[in-house]
Amino acid sequence: MKKLTKSIAIRMTVNFVILFMLIFVLGSMIDLIVNLEEFNKAAARLSDGGGLFLKLYAIIRVSIGFEGPRVFEVYAYFHGLIAIGAMGFTAAQMWKSREYVAIMAAGVSLRTVATPFVLVACCVSGVALLNQEFMLPKVAPLLLRSHSDVGNDSVEAFAVPFTPDRNNTLLIASSLDPATGVLLYPTFLIRNDTGQMIQRVYATSATWNETSGSWFLENGKSSQITTDDEASRRVTSYAPEDVASFETDLSPHLLTLHRYGQYLGLLGISQLNQMLETVGAFDSAMLTRHWFSRFSTIVLNVLVMFIVIPFFVTKDQISIVRQSVRCATVSISILFGGSFLILMSLPGIPAIVSVFLPAILLFPFALVRMSTMKT
Repeated sequence: MKKLTKSIAIRMTVNFVILFMLIFVLGSMIDLIVNLEEFNKAAARLSDGGGLFLKLYAIIRVSIGFEGPRVFEVYAYFHGLIAIGAMGFTAAQMWKSREYVAIMAAGVSLRTVATPFVLVACCVSGVALLNQEFMLPKVAPLLLRSHSDVGNDSVEAFAVPFTPDRNNTLLIASSLDPATGVLLYPTFLIRNDTGQMIQRVYATSATWNETSGSWFLENGKSSQITTDDEASRRVTSYAPEDVASFETDLSPHLLTLHRYGQYLGLLGISQLNQMLETVGAFDSAMLTRHWFSRFSTIVLNVLVMFIVIPFFVTKDQISIVRQSVRCATVSISILFGGSFLILMSLPGIPAIVSVFLPAILLFPFALVRMSTMKT
């Protein structure tokens, strides 16, 4: 039994790796061909008018630099679907070679064949969880790049417009570099309950400190502001004083999230925890859904695997093509529909419950599918 489980698990793992590489390379080649002009412009800048071979080398270099980090993004979004494809190829190969006949002749239930498929799916989802926590946050500035940023080491720095924090303090800055988390010429406008500015803190640059949850200011200054006459609104600004840091919930992650909505899906669990603790002006329900979606997706992938395994693991005569079409239709519909439902806000339903709602609805169906498997 151990040899059978190990053999099926190895074959499925090999098929998973092959399928993953084929999908990634195919997607990268299509993206490269469609946006070849942008890659060519970046290569021309790097080659600086060199010869044909130098320009060709530059194109290969910028292509790898742009498409390479996306391997972690492709794994994060498509590992469940690729695992189902690997299961289908492995099970179909076993059916064609009549291995099921030998297994049943030895008195072994075909449900035993399903066990390594589920185990590999769980391992694949576990690797995806590690990828989400440790790799995606590191390459996030690279994944945010558009094709106009080809050849750059990260997404370009962007200006920070007036952004309020949980204390109603406004932040404005000339630029924020998502790769380094450095603000240039930031200004914090501290306001009272009526929205009137009472203090201004500014600096030439600021660096975020995760431990203290504050910005370390370079050449930081703080100036108190008072209104002397309510009628004339005459304002007095006092001499600035030196200040070393400013505490706020507006971290580089939150500022980047305000700029790029897709950045939330690239954050790790630890970063989401920090944002939930100091959520301020951002949507805490959305952060909660993204936090629990990392685990509900694993449950969803495993349940879909239970549902589609009987398409191929059966003692009946089947058409591989027909079963493949059915498997693809069911798995794609459930995975994409479930992913949409997981992140959708449902009125009257807590975020924690709505995230696991697709898994709750699928569980009885998956149980029936496995219990009625013909073996």
